[in-house]
Amino acid sequence: MTKADVVVRPTMLAFFSPLWCKLLGEAKARMRLYVATEVPFLCHEMAIDSVCMEILVEMVIKYEDDGLELEAGFYPEHKRSMVTILFNNTQTFRSEIKKVTMRIVPFEYGLYPPETIDDNAKRINFIKKKATQLLEILQGRTSNFAHSALKKTCLAIYYCTSSKSLCRFAEFQESVPIKVLALVAVIIRSILMTFKKHGVAKNETLCGDEIEDACNNIMHLIDQVWYDNYHGSKLNKMLQEWAKAGMMGYSAREIARPETEEWQVILN
Repeated sequence: MTKADVVVRPTMLAFFSPLWCKLLGEAKARMRLYVATEVPFLCHEMAIDSVCMEILVEMVIKYEDDGLELEAGFYPEHKRSMVTILFNNTQTFRSEIKKVTMRIVPFEYGLYPPETIDDNAKRINFIKKKATQLLEILQGRTSNFAHSALKKTCLAIYYCTSSKSLCRFAEFQESVPIKVLALVAVIIRSILMTFKKHGVAKNETLCGDEIEDACNNIMHLIDQVWYDNYHGSKLNKMLQEWAKAGMMGYSAREIARPETEEWQVILN
């Protein structure tokens, strides 16, 4: 199939004019901000008619107030398709987070068998056992919110140099948002579960309900730390330091380099 054979539909950016594409790009960023800081897992039916539509309308009003003349024939005729684009991009966003995390997790958690193990089946079994042990260790331990894997994942995703980076929003410039920490933690857990099951990396789709439940549980653990007078202030300081590192430009070399965990909190 050639490009000429592709049918351009209203649910595709290619359908829209350059200025509308720019508007939708900004709306996508605001949707990603909403997912990162408010509701990580959106219900399609509710989101389409609520937050997706609200953000689209806000962007249209902003462009009009700024004196930008949006081409006719796209809005409101295709606003339903526009909000579908916004919603679909939130799913893409979570997939992007998982891809980045998948590269970081094996290195940071040592999910590699010793070189002395040559047999492939034994190598896979070693990784399965290691992942199982890690999940048991991580279960309910609030100190793991300071693990270098979380820091490096947060910085690689939210403080990268990409035009999609959320660090251009004020919400990320002073501190890493708490819900970002929770979302990254639950995706790390999901990846470790994959290694426990298969012994190798698999591009498995995130199960919305399962991940959402895990995210709620992790938020409960984070709240235990956050509202503790001593540990809460340490968590707050740590997240501010992460944001500072991100805003100053956290290099790929630093993301790949192991680091010593200095921040330890165990409330359980």
